[in-house]
Formats: sequence, C-alpha cells, structure tokens
Amino acid sequence: MKVLMVVTTWWLFTVLVFATASPDLQQRLQDLDTFIQNLMTCEFRPVVGLTVSVVKDGQTIFAKGYGQRDLQTGQAVDNRTLFGVGSISKSFTSALLAAILGEREDVSWDTVLTDILGPSFRFRDQFRTEEATLRDLLAHKTGLENLGFVLRMGEDIDRSELARRMRYYRQVFPFRAQWYYNNPAYSLVGHAAEKLAGKPYETLLRERILQPLGMDDTVYLADTLEEGDFTNFAQSYLTYNLTGPSEAYTREMFRVLKLHLPAGGVVSNALDMARYMKFHLSGGRDTAGRLVVPEDTLRQTHTADAIMPGSFAIEKLEPDWPVEVAMTQGYGMGWWTGTYRGYRRVQHVGFVEGFSSLISLFPGVSGGLFTSTNGPMSPGLRQVNKDVHQVIHNQVGDILIGKAHWLNATTACTYPEPWWARPEPNSTVLPEITDNFPRDKRDYEGVYGNHAAGNLTISLNTTDNKLYFSLGLIGRGVVLPTVSDNQILLRCQGPLAYFPYLISDVEVKYSKVFSLSMQSYPPEPSVVFERGLKLTDPDPTEPEWDDCTGVSGSPKGAAWNSLFVILFSVLLV
Repeated sequence: MKVLMVVTTWWLFTVLVFATASPDLQQRLQDLDTFIQNLMTCEFRPVVGLTVSVVKDGQTIFAKGYGQRDLQTGQAVDNRTLFGVGSISKSFTSALLAAILGEREDVSWDTVLTDILGPSFRFRDQFRTEEATLRDLLAHKTGLENLGFVLRMGEDIDRSELARRMRYYRQVFPFRAQWYYNNPAYSLVGHAAEKLAGKPYETLLRERILQPLGMDDTVYLADTLEEGDFTNFAQSYLTYNLTGPSEAYTREMFRVLKLHLPAGGVVSNALDMARYMKFHLSGGRDTAGRLVVPEDTLRQTHTADAIMPGSFAIEKLEPDWPVEVAMTQGYGMGWWTGTYRGYRRVQHVGFVEGFSSLISLFPGVSGGLFTSTNGPMSPGLRQVNKDVHQVIHNQVGDILIGKAHWLNATTACTYPEPWWARPEPNSTVLPEITDNFPRDKRDYEGVYGNHAAGNLTISLNTTDNKLYFSLGLIGRGVVLPTVSDNQILLRCQGPLAYFPYLISDVEVKYSKVFSLSMQSYPPEPSVVFERGLKLTDPDPTEPEWDDCTGVSGSPKGAAWNSLFVILFSVLLV
C-alpha cells in the first residue's frame, strides 16, 4: 500500500507540473524523462539510484527519482528520497552567514576572523591571523592544508577545539595567492556563525534557512547514527570496478560529518532542494515571497572572488566541444561560477560517503536543477559519476535556456567522448610488503601526537602478535612492514576498509622510533606524529609567529610526488 501511495503521489505531481507548463516545455520534460531512463541503462554509467529536480520561474517543473535507494530491499528512489549532498552543504553555510550578516551592521563578509572569534584565535603566521576574513575562508583563499586523511578518519573534537587547532595548520600556498580548496575552513566558518548568533550551527541552519524555506525533510548526515533509520533514506554504495558488485557503505562513516557539517553534512531530497534553488534564484525569498536573506548579501556568495587554477578551469573551449561549455571559471562563497552556451551558470558539486551530487543555477532565466546519486563510488568511477551529472545538467540547461540539445542517447553514454578523452585514473605503486619488521614490534608501540591532527596510537595484540593502529573516530587497522626499514603501511579495517593503505615514513632517534610521517594528499606536506607529544592547551612548546618559510608544499616540490594510496579521495569536493 505504501508503494502504491508513492507512485500515486508522483503521478499527481507529474500532472500538476505538466499542467502548468507550455506544450513545448511539457514535451521537452517528457523527453527528458525518457533520456534519463536511457542514461540509467548505459553499460559504462553504473548508477544505483538517482534523484532529479528542476525549477523555472519560481515553479518546480520536474522532480523524480530513478533506480533503487536500497539494493537489498529493492526499494525505489522517489522525489522525497534523502541523499547526502556533500559539499553543496558549503552553500548552506554561506547562506546562513548571509542571513546573520543581514541582521547586523557591525560585521560583513570582510570582517577579520579574530574580531569574531576573539584575540586568542590565531593561524600559524601573524599575517593570516590579522588579515583573514570570512570571505577569505569561504572563497578558499587561506592556502592552508586540508589534512585530508585525518578528516577521513574523523576527529573527536568540537568546532571550538578545531578553531584552537587551526594555529597548527601549515601553509601549502601563500595567503590569497592561489585558490586552494579547504574543508576545515568551512567548519571554522560554522563556528564563527555560532559565535555571532550564540547557538549551535545545527540549530542556526534549521532556524534561519531550513524552516523558513519549508525544507522539513532536510536533515544532517551524522543524525542517522543517533536517531536510527530515517524514512526514505538512500543507502550509498561503493565498488572496485565497473563490472564488480556494489557494497554498502556503513553509517559509521557518517560520524566524521558531525564536526564538519558546515562543509559537507547536509542530507536532502529533490523537493526540498527545489525549494532551496528557488530561494537562491529569487534573491533570498521563500515560496511565499517573504525575505529570508537580504538579496545583496546573498548575491555576493554567487560572485566569483577567486580565479580557478589551471587544473580546475578549462581554457580551451573550441574545437573540443560542439557548443560553448566553459564549465567553471571562478569561485565565490560556496559556489563555482562560469557559463554555459552564453548564459551564466552557478554550480557546486558534492561527494560524501558514496553520494555524489551537482546543483546548477541559471540566474538569467530563473532556472536551476539538482541531481544526486547514491553510488556506486570508487576512484575509477568518480569521474564517471561526475559525467552522469554533467550530461543531465547539460540536457536540462538546454531546456532552461531554450536551445536545441547537442547530446543524444548515444553521446550521453560516451560523454565526454568523442570530443574530449577522459583522463585515466592516477595509479600509485605501493611499497612492497614483507613478512618481518626490521625491529622488535614493541618498539613501535605508543601514542604519537600531532597538534593539528590529534593522536595516533599503535599497540601490539598479544593474541595474534600483530600491530594495530587507531586514529580519530573511525580510523582503525593493522600495521604492516615493508621492504624498506624506514617505511611501514597502515591498512585500514572496519568502516574504512575500502580506504586501504596509509604510507608512513619511520624516523629513528637514539635507536628508538621517534616519529611517524604520514604521506598526505599532494601538494600537501606529510603529517608528522611524534611519540609522546602532548596535546595540551595552552601548549608550553607553542612557537612564536611562524613566517611559514620551509613548510610550504608546492606542485613543484617533493610533496607533490608523495605516495599516498586510497580508494577514495578527500570528501566534499
């Protein structure tokens, strides 16, 4: 009976949509439905489930689900099925800040962070500390490291402690010199919102954005651990190759998103995201026309503030594509900006624990669309998932701006070919594993600390005589020796079993293991965990201002070539 009600609801919704659309638009939406159904059957486009919503001129003109939300039960996706939206959450954070700033005259996007967090807050160097603003953090201009693998393991701290630890984050690029994506910076902005408004971020987002917009189904990813199963919540999946089976992600993975909700922890569905798109396209108003966020303040989040580096911007548009597809050119505050076929397009992607999403706004024609899938994800399939979103967004973009389609059923399955060859996934050679450690296993036991990343613990299990490590909330696994006396591998188990190895260089002093240097995501420098380092506050060994000389990673430096093997890159792209 419940299934029948879902189907009936979608049928009524479809009739309502088509009844309010012009005959030409009705036909194009019907063709879109057929197009997406065909896309779901592409041999090299493996998708478990997909949700889509489209808005135009203040109306939701399309909202539908495809595929399955749970392979075990066979339950289908509908327009109320919940998906993790990943880094699209960043635009929720900038919208929340816009709402708070709109109520105050003493703060703006260019308010220095120390004026909000207080004089005890600091970055590693004096210049960043005295100059960094909300805009700098939201536009990814800090140039600081992400500590990506630490984020994957989760940190058992609150946002106040994260703010304290920011003083230990090292420079990858000079301040404001280059756009460099940073997830912790958004969690820090979430803490700034808490300081400004005097409530937890979770409460503020619900009170200032979600409730006024009627986004009653929208929840937070970490809540799925504490409140049991949500009705109509999609199970996310991973796979190791295109033809292999899909494996379900464990919800333990969601635990890390409690701290980093402002960067990637929002969960929503097609209908609620349609409300969210209409909010942005209407200049900060709800469906009844009431102002939720001042238009000028909100519009600034859509305005490019940082130029994208060459690796993220496609400079050659012709003759690679049959139409002008500029993709992204700059970054605002939680939004990429660019053009599509002569029309301005504002976008953001999101990847989190098997979910992949894309949102696109076309302000010039008051239109937008949102898509999300629940997998399967893996390094080789990440681009494939992105291609699925791009194909749909190009197709719907043509409908919104009133132009003929340049993709068809065949090219939708081969996209971006034949115009542009998809790059091969990067491959990394692991150090060879051996049977024996070069020293007594007990020499590795201990607690190793890093002021920014927390504690890494290694212990010997006397039952199986194996070394095990523990890092963060969910980082657990076994320590393995390699053919190099000064290198070990940490193989993850449990929730992070798909995230197989961390490579660590071992430093020995006075014949004893002194530190473990975990090779990180290039271009970031390795993260050094020192034996016995205490994470005290205040830190008696805290240095004076650091001018960052000698700690900067660089695409031309050695860190760029560091080996770090994972089966999924840093979350919340």
